[in-house]
This record gives sequence, structure tokens and C-alpha cells, in this order.
Amino acid sequence: MELQWKRFDVKLWSILLLATVLRLYDLGGESLWIDEGQTVAYAVKSFEEIVKYCARDVHPPLYLFILHAWTEIFGISEVALRFPSALFGILSVWLTYLLGHRLIGRTGALWGTLFMALSYMGINFSQEARSYTLLLTAILMACHALILYEKKPTKLRIFYYAASVALMLYIHTFTVFIIFFHQLYFLVTLKWRSGHVLKDIGTWIGVNVLALILFSPWIYFLLKQVLAKLGGEGPGSWVPVPDIHVAYRTFIQLSGGLLPMIAACIAIGIYLAIRFIPFFRTYCPYKASMNAPIFLGLWFFGAIIIPFTISLLLAPIYVERYAIQFLPGFCLFLGLMIAGTSPAVLKHTVATLFILGSVYGLWNYYTMLDKEQWREVAQFVKENIKPGQAVVLSAPWIYEPFTYYFADDGELPIIPAFDFVDVKEEVKDIDGVWLIQAHEFFSDPEGKIPMQLADGRLIKKHKDFKEGAKTNPVLVHFQSIRATFYNSGQASEFLQMGLSDPEERSLIPGLSDAGLTEKTGLAVFRSDSHTTITTSPDTRLKYLLEEQTKVGEGALSLWFKLSAHPKDADKQMLVMAKGPQWDKNTLFVETTRKNGVRTILFGTGSFLGMAEGRPLPWEKDTWRHLIISWDRKDLTLYLDGQKYAVSRLPRPFQSDFKTLHLGADHQNSFPAPGLYDDLIVFSGPIDPQTAKDLYNGTIDRPSIDYWYDLDLNGIRSKNTGGNQGVESGTDTFFLTTVPDLPDSKFLRGSASFTFVPHWDGNEEKQRVLLSLLGQNWNKGSVFLEKTPKGFLQAIRWENETVSAVIGQDISSWQQGSTHSIKLAWTPSKLNLTIDGKTYSTACNPSATAPFKAITIGNDASFTLPAEGVYQAITFTQ
Repeated sequence: MELQWKRFDVKLWSILLLATVLRLYDLGGESLWIDEGQTVAYAVKSFEEIVKYCARDVHPPLYLFILHAWTEIFGISEVALRFPSALFGILSVWLTYLLGHRLIGRTGALWGTLFMALSYMGINFSQEARSYTLLLTAILMACHALILYEKKPTKLRIFYYAASVALMLYIHTFTVFIIFFHQLYFLVTLKWRSGHVLKDIGTWIGVNVLALILFSPWIYFLLKQVLAKLGGEGPGSWVPVPDIHVAYRTFIQLSGGLLPMIAACIAIGIYLAIRFIPFFRTYCPYKASMNAPIFLGLWFFGAIIIPFTISLLLAPIYVERYAIQFLPGFCLFLGLMIAGTSPAVLKHTVATLFILGSVYGLWNYYTMLDKEQWREVAQFVKENIKPGQAVVLSAPWIYEPFTYYFADDGELPIIPAFDFVDVKEEVKDIDGVWLIQAHEFFSDPEGKIPMQLADGRLIKKHKDFKEGAKTNPVLVHFQSIRATFYNSGQASEFLQMGLSDPEERSLIPGLSDAGLTEKTGLAVFRSDSHTTITTSPDTRLKYLLEEQTKVGEGALSLWFKLSAHPKDADKQMLVMAKGPQWDKNTLFVETTRKNGVRTILFGTGSFLGMAEGRPLPWEKDTWRHLIISWDRKDLTLYLDGQKYAVSRLPRPFQSDFKTLHLGADHQNSFPAPGLYDDLIVFSGPIDPQTAKDLYNGTIDRPSIDYWYDLDLNGIRSKNTGGNQGVESGTDTFFLTTVPDLPDSKFLRGSASFTFVPHWDGNEEKQRVLLSLLGQNWNKGSVFLEKTPKGFLQAIRWENETVSAVIGQDISSWQQGSTHSIKLAWTPSKLNLTIDGKTYSTACNPSATAPFKAITIGNDASFTLPAEGVYQAITFTQ
């Protein structure tokens, strides 16, 4: 490699010493983040297991092989795990100088090496247990070998280049783009007019073939991973399509911050002016071959532009941190421009600006958090968890960093939330559950895991490990981690669905009177226990199951008594009714520092509207009543029975609440400590008179969808005092899932009754006791009917053909006899129980659409009356 050590190079070794100090300082200060947790989990496995893991992952195995051997000797502390990365980071600074000296001369190389030593990106990746600095080392070796080969392709240099290329490929698959840039550079610099062009091309092909031979044991796995990725599957499928913000952040990270990026842009402008504007060209004393900017430009094209373009056109593969492949090229490019800048005062001004910006960025790096706080999370759980409790992890891939600090010794259940894990079932017999959430924007964007845990539990302790944390904005692996404790619970105990006694208010339990469209020709007798219906040939008893959905209408009501004054915080979140995501079909209600209340609505991913009222005279420990009501045009707030604020909506707000939060938002931020009671959700808007009635308590049992009677004493009024209710907003938070409202379309359900016929079973007449009507009588319908042959059957019609028939002979039935009947159905099955004997059959084809109506005592056209007495008739679903 023709390295000459004629004298001790003070400048170079000073830069290398600086690089060493910066990369070793506070090496184990921060905890391992999620990717480092994955690294240590597999580095401690056997070589065979590492190969199996890498074969299904996106990264080749060389780095894990090295780390495995290293940890066998030095252990798996944070410092031990990161030390190889620091060593390779230091080596990459030295290799930057070797490459730069060959490419752009000593002056430019020293500037580029200094920038590399100060590089925020280079230091960051030198202090984490990942393969990126090893990758930098291999890339620099390959580039250095290429420049040497270009000058004189000796056997040693041929092997040096081939081995370096194979080394790159064994570290990261993205190096295929570095190889592509090398091919372009060879073609651009090839002396096409020489008499040795064919020999040169042949030798170059042989060099690349040698590299492939050295890499051949892993080629099969590489091709398999690339094809899977281009097909949108396999490892790395989480990568989003890049945009202008990703491009901007790429340059911010390469530069080390905004100020260094501005200095770099100034240097580029000056260099281009000197190079391409004749007036300035005379001031350029720096003479460098055009091969240098070509080499660096193609490096940028291969490492950044090509993968970015592929991500836009084919499949997303570009991640900002992969730009580290060009980091030495960026530093050398900047060194080239600084070295070629005149006069000297301008050169040193630009260089000083870049260095000062880099130093400021490094000050932030060493004084702010950069990596996820898994060490602190585990310690917090250790200090608070009790025997018999369990830990649930919101995603399987956070298991490794969590258990690195919180050992999975089998004493406490640790449950990673894989797709196939029924979390609710796993913890049903466990009183206390700790939920650890991280990266849920990808793993659980709809919040299904906390929803499952919140069903029947209250939050008793919560800590967000991002609150108050100072994080560096340049290049961070810092994500918020939340630890939440759910106790065995009370939330479901408070729930009241609809009216308190639906049986007393409905003709038939399970069928809403709101769907009753025809009711003639029948006698009804109600007792304390059930309803008896006597049908006749003129009976018309029909329910429509299609609900008239009130699009863009609804209301929410609650009582609250704050224990902290609103002026003491920027805002206090009284209630959040969260949709599928925080900004989709979600409602926020919060107090403001101005002593007011405001409601904010989000539609489908964007702000929809806000209503904010006047400042109020707040009194601590005083119950207040708030109603948020919306129709298709307006958002209205009522406070203590009076209209408080109104705002026009640009479009209807369609609520789609999934969870309800009292005293905080979905991340338990902006606490509003106090007592809460009577959280009520309505399916329609509230008018001013109803608002007054609710406040005064003159409506005993309002017509509602569901409500949480949080003091278990019924609807509160202005005259109700005391300290009964649920405490929320401090260590305890009220979070619950929105209950499933009954589906009146009866996709799954049953009907049971006792029947006394007014006829004999052997009469030759068809009668329909019950019909579940689909699109048409022979499309998605079920009939419970007596045939002329004395057979009681359930028959299902689907697509104009019979899909199922079951039943029994009832020819022995006598007029006035009593019989119990139950019909149950799902889309794929029918069950019929007659006098204790059950018949079952599958439906072929299965039903695909819900029922539209139900008739009792007759068929859909009211031509086949059943004539009899229905006792204790009930519908369930």
C-alpha cells in the first residue's frame, strides 16, 4: 500500500488523538437503544445461530461474528459492546486521511480528516453497538484500494481491492451501491484510446470476479433479501418512502447541524465560483486533478442519490443513517473545497464557521440524550413491580433492550405483544400489569394493546421517559418510552349501557322499539318477568334492523372537580375521546391558563375545529358540569347548564372513539388532577333545554349510548356534593375502551321463546314462526317454519339457493301444548333447539350480509301466520 513513515506527522496524529478522545469519552453513558438490544441478543448466540438469524434478516453476519468473539472475552457491558465501534471509528478517521492524501493532496486530506474527527455522525455511530463504523472502515479500504489500483494494478493491490469489496458486502448489503460507484469511476477514468483498453477491462472484470468469489458463501442470501425487499416484503419492510424532509435531514446529519451545513454550502459556493467563473479562477492556487471531484461526486451519486431514487420509484430502502456511507466523502469534499479557497482569510473563516458549528453540535451531543432510556425504564419497573404482577411489551422487538436491563429470569411473566398473542387472555388472571410502550407509531398505531389492558382496569402509575428530557435534534435514536401500571379493575364496573332497564321499555328484550315498524293484530301481556304475545292471522309484527346513522352528530358529557387551578399549567386535559389515532376522529377538552375551557376536534388526520369560552372564576374542589355537543354544522359547549361557547365546523365531525381518557391525554400528559363522574356519550346532539335538565338532575335516566357512573350513585346533579367519583390526573388515570354497542343487524345471535300453538302439528298447512330477512326472501334470509308435512325446520337461503336446513318432526304436537324453541345463527352455522334437543348444521355457502328485518308470527309478506302464544321471547347477539 506504499505507506511511508518518514517523519512524525504532528498535525495528523493530533487529529487522530482528538478523534480517539471524542469517541471514547462517556462511551457507556447512555443505555442501549432498541437496535443495540437486537445486536447484543444475537451477538451472544453461537456462530450457527448468527448465520440463521442473518439469513432471514437484512444484514450479513460479519459484524456479529466479530462482536461474538469480542464479548466472549470482554463481556456485554455497554462499554464492552461499543468499544469495537469506537476502534473502527478511530480507524476510519485515519483511513480518511490515507484516501484523501492520495485523492486530493495533503492539505485537503488534513482538513477532511479534521472534519471527520469532529463529525457528529461519525462520533455517534462510534458510540453504539452497530456495524456502521466497521462498514466505514471497509468502504474506505475499498476506495483507497481503488485509487491505488487506478495508479498501478499490482497483484497485491488487486487482492487488496477484492478483499475490501468482499469485506464491505459481508457487513452491509447497501454497499452494492458503493460497488456500482466504483464501476462508474473505472469507466469514466479508463483510457479508452490506449492500446491496452481490452486488457484493462479484462483485468478489472477479474478483480470483481475475485471479490464475488470471496463473497460467494453469502450471495444466495443477499439475492433472496434484495428480491424480498423489492417485492415489499421481508426485513426492512418498515422503511417509509423518503420525502424532502428526509433529504434535508440527510444533509443536516452529514454536516452535524444547521450551522455546519450553512458553512458547507458557503464552501461549495466559493469552490464552484473559483472553478467555473473565469474572474475567480485566477485566484485559485490549488491545483488538483479532476479525478478527485469526479470520484467524490460519483461516491455521492452511488451512496445517496441511487438508493433515494430507488426508494421513490421501486421500493423504499433509504434510511437517513445509511448516508454514513458517504460521510468520509463529504468530509473530503469539504476539505477539497477549503484547500482550494483563496484568499486565506476566506478559507479560514469558512473552516472556522464549520468547526465552531461542529463543536456546538458535539456539546449538545455530550450534554443531551441521544438514545432511548431502557436502563432507566427497567430500573423504574424494578422499583415498583410486585410479585404476582406481569410485564407486557407493546412490540416483540423491544424485548431485547428491556430484558438486557430487566432480566427475564422467569419469576415475573414478560409478555411480548406478537400479532398472534391475545394479550387480554394472557393477563386475565393477573391483577397488576405493567405495559411498556415504545415505537408504537409502527408497532401499535391504533393503540390496541392499551385498549385490551384498559378493559376492566385503571391506570395507577405512569411515567413517560421523554418528559423533561433534553434530546439532540440532529441525529437521535431517542424515542419516548412509557411505563404504565394497570391494576385489576374498576372501569367496567362503572359502565351502564343505554337505559337502565331496557326490558321494561322494550316490547321484546333484545329488539329496540325504535326499529318496530309494524305492530297490529296481536295481544300483549306484560308481567314482571316477561312479555307474552298472542298472534293471529292478522298479526303484523316487524322490526327493521337497519339503523339510521346520525352522521356528524353526537355529544359527550361529564362532571369534574379539579384539585389544581388551571392557571398553574399551560393546559389541563379534562377528557380525550380518542379515535383510531390521536388525530383521527378525536375530541380533546382542556382548560387553559386563561381560566377557560376549549374543545378541539380532529377529523381524518387534520385539525377540524375548536370552541373556546370566556375566562371563568374557578374554585377548587367545586363540581362543574360540561357538555360537548356537535351537529353537522356547529360545535357547542355547555357549562353548568348554560351555553358557554359555539364554533362553526367546516365539515361534520364523525366520532369514532376507541378509548376514553379522563384527566390526561392518551400519553397521560397534561394532567388535570381531580375527581370525575358521569362520563356520558350520546349518539345525537344536546339541545339547551336538555343541557339544563342534565345539570339540574331533572332527567333521571336520559336516553344515551353509554355512560360511566363513576360514583355508582346514578346521575349527578348540581345539588350533589361530596367526594365520590374516580380520581384521575395524578398517579391514577382513568382510561377505558369504548364499549361495543349492540349490533342490531344480528350477524350473530339467537332467538328463544316458549311457544303454544293454536294448531295441531299434523295439519297440512305451512306456518312461519319467525323470519330473519336479508336482501330478499331467498337472499340472506332464515325462516323458522312449520311445513305442510308436520316438520319444524330452520331453512337458510343464500343467493337464491338453500344453504342450510335443520329441524325435527312435530306431527305429534297438539293445539295448546307448550314447547321451548331456540334458534341460534352465525354466518356459517345454524343451531335449532326444540324441547331440549339440539340440531346443528353448517351453512354452504356462508352468509355474507347482515339481516335487514325481523318478523315474528308470520313471513315477510304476512301470508303464512303462525297463530299461537309466544312467551318469554328474547333476542340476543
